[in-house]
Amino acid sequence: MAKFVLYFVFTIVGFGPHFNAENVDKRILLNDPDLVHTQIQAIQRELETVKTQLAAQVNINSAYQAEIDSLKRVNNQYSSQGSTYTIWGKKNCPSNNGTKAIYSGIAGGGHYNQPGNGANTLCLPHNPDPAPSDFPTHFQHDDKSLSGFLYGSEYQYTYRNVAVDDDVPCAICSVAHASSVIMIPAKMTCPTGWSKEYAGVLTASAQRPVHHIGEYLCVDENAEYLSEGARQQDYNGRLFYPVQAACGSLPCPPYKASQLISCVVCSK
Repeated sequence: MAKFVLYFVFTIVGFGPHFNAENVDKRILLNDPDLVHTQIQAIQRELETVKTQLAAQVNINSAYQAEIDSLKRVNNQYSSQGSTYTIWGKKNCPSNNGTKAIYSGIAGGGHYNQPGNGANTLCLPHNPDPAPSDFPTHFQHDDKSLSGFLYGSEYQYTYRNVAVDDDVPCAICSVAHASSVIMIPAKMTCPTGWSKEYAGVLTASAQRPVHHIGEYLCVDENAEYLSEGARQQDYNGRLFYPVQAACGSLPCPPYKASQLISCVVCSK
């Protein structure tokens, strides 16, 4: 019995078989209410400090995110600087969708039955600048006729405001809100999510032996004629003919034989 009491006393005061200073400290902490309370208050203060720092970091992160979002908007603005397209048969661009005219012009290209020249159709400005006065320094074989030639354009159909042989105007248009502009043949409306710039009729060169292949171009349904010069003068040049469907490799239905083809220009 005496041995047990002595062992118990030694254990209580920290002189047991596992004695060390750390054990003494722990026993003191667990048996000193004031010290425990002080330690809890210190932990609470540290937690409050951490919470304050965390809230400050959240505010900093929110500010960074706002700046990132702002930079993304600026980047989108500069990466999507708009797009351009040519409207055929009109002197000006449509006023819808914030579209603005860069310039109004004259539709021109190669002669319908002459070899050479360019295959594409151009929108020529009304105020041309001449080429450099010293260009070229030499023509092949000293023959100036060895050149490409540029002609005006004429409608080869009558519809609403225009008649056969009227000269064709055009305009170059800028669409600020869009990065893409497409022409869809055989449609008068745009797909979902796209904005309609204009609709009209599809045109091309005529399928005749003396006619050279040209572009398919969409002419506005309310086309105009150039006011320069007299109307309906048959000077030829780049000719705009309507386009019909030819069944065979083109399935009919949905197309119909000799169906005249519509078109629409859409932006997004």
